[in-house]
Amino acid sequence: MLKRIVFARLGGIGDVIHTLPLVSYLRKKYEQASIEYITSQNVAELLRNCAPYIDKLWEYDKKNKNNHTFFSKFLESGKIFYFFNLHPSLRFLLSNIFCVRSKRFYQYKKDNKIHAVVNFARTYDSEISGLNLATKTLFVHECEELLRMYGLKRNKYICFVIGVGKERPNRGWPYERWVMLAKKFLNQNKDYQILFLGGEDEKEIFNATYSGLENSMPGLDNRAVNLIGKLNLSDVTKIISGSECLVSCDTGLLHIASALSVKVIGLYGPTSHLRSGPYTSGYDILTPKSCLCSKAFFQKKKCNNKNGSYGICMEDIHVDDVLEKITSLRQYSLTMQ
Repeated sequence: MLKRIVFARLGGIGDVIHTLPLVSYLRKKYEQASIEYITSQNVAELLRNCAPYIDKLWEYDKKNKNNHTFFSKFLESGKIFYFFNLHPSLRFLLSNIFCVRSKRFYQYKKDNKIHAVVNFARTYDSEISGLNLATKTLFVHECEELLRMYGLKRNKYICFVIGVGKERPNRGWPYERWVMLAKKFLNQNKDYQILFLGGEDEKEIFNATYSGLENSMPGLDNRAVNLIGKLNLSDVTKIISGSECLVSCDTGLLHIASALSVKVIGLYGPTSHLRSGPYTSGYDILTPKSCLCSKAFFQKKKCNNKNGSYGICMEDIHVDDVLEKITSLRQYSLTMQ
């Protein structure tokens, strides 16, 4: 009987979430095994609270020079039968050779021609397809208290993720268009709220754009709620779980919504949605026709086609086009109920 199956993936939230269908698949296949995951601290918190099929989380700090201590504690828990290095790097490959020595080792190989979820799953089985994999891999059991705290009603608000962080601004959409989109949506939907989400990187710039929004919309009555930089990852996941829809560029929060099976509208420019788009049944995509990166069918992470906090090509995605996608997705959802 397999006693321990271990997965290792550091890095971004989206990358880790794309591995979860594989983890869930093996949880069902080996019900008696201990399913364990090595990842960074902030993502470990998310998995601890929202991925109940993982038995144990190991927080790994790649900047720590004393990681031999980490592996000593890690090995005290018993022999590792399957070890999945879900990095293209050699970090955990070398760790397995010199330290872990699992019974069987699986090494991830990146393939930009298929969706990342299927790519990760084929680390285990080269014949696996999306039909074998779960789309809902994050679970929130209670969010009502948090919704009450911010005056939100379940399925009566839409989340706008307005930034992509400092590292990849070329993926972003202009901040003023998020505000314009909010105004148009709220004018058309009197019983809904808009919730702005994002991190510390977006907080200062967006607050300047957002300032005076309520005064410019008579009768708004706090229907636009700004929570940018105010929530930890677990709380923002709870907030997303109660929303009717989430609109975002290629961000970690988009992938969280997808893993929660919340409807998603993705604004994709220099990254391919065919590689890293929402992995769920309820989604839609908008891409700018002028973006050469997306047409090339590969992720151009170091694209310099940017204007401050957003990508130049992303200006070709217009507010009315996004609003139309939101309306269509919501109408489709109503017909399916």
